[in-house]
Amino acid sequence: MSTLCWNCRGLGNPQTVREVVDMVSSKKPDFVFLIETMVKSDRAKRLRVKLGFEGVFYVDPERQHGGLALLWRYNSTARLISYSKNHVDVEVTVESHPPWRMTCYYGFPQRSRRRESWDVLKRLSTQSTLPWVVIGDFNDLLFQSEKRGNNPHPENLLRGFGETLDLCGVLQLPMEGYPYTWERGEGTEDWVEEKLDTAVATMEWRELLVEAKTVNILTRKSDHSAIFLSISNPMGFGGGGRRAFRFEMAWFLDSGCRGVVE
Repeated sequence: MSTLCWNCRGLGNPQTVREVVDMVSSKKPDFVFLIETMVKSDRAKRLRVKLGFEGVFYVDPERQHGGLALLWRYNSTARLISYSKNHVDVEVTVESHPPWRMTCYYGFPQRSRRRESWDVLKRLSTQSTLPWVVIGDFNDLLFQSEKRGNNPHPENLLRGFGETLDLCGVLQLPMEGYPYTWERGEGTEDWVEEKLDTAVATMEWRELLVEAKTVNILTRKSDHSAIFLSISNPMGFGGGGRRAFRFEMAWFLDSGCRGVVE
């Protein structure tokens, strides 16, 4: 069982849709959560068909901003609990595991609305006793080490977010790969990178799914990375399954090698 989460900055671009399809083909997630879709629901429905998924739930954008889409591979695995402009909340049923809860989340990007974002999380934390995981673009940081470049992140925001997670009883899951998930101004003096996208979970959820982790997937069509939440050790991330990639020197003899790599 796994979830792919990406702030895709709009599903209106065919190249963005192609990148979603490629990631799903490669990682084979059971859930796909897309943030800032910026289009009407018909695009999400067409994407569901293209991916071969059975279910989709869509939250419309406001004035061409925002918009959320949660797609799932099998209808038997997800039951909608609640939703808003900031979240989609589902109960997940997986064979051989007790039911648990997944909230797909998008925090307000404006710093002036951070307290509203925290209040959303606090309310959600009281609405179920199921083991709970939250994945998404939080637009918040826990530590100064989660930012590189420009001015330090305001201490009051670090403290407020940390206190919110403590009140909700959740902890960050470990993440493999590049440490930052968002960037702006690459190659300039104002280049900033931050870890805005993550997953947090209650201790009950972590004890239920002890092998869970997130993987940072660098993307081409957004200033955000995608993050991949895997519950068990998936094929392609070590431990068995697909064979490791090996480069053959003989490929250099093929005139088309450079084009394929580029």
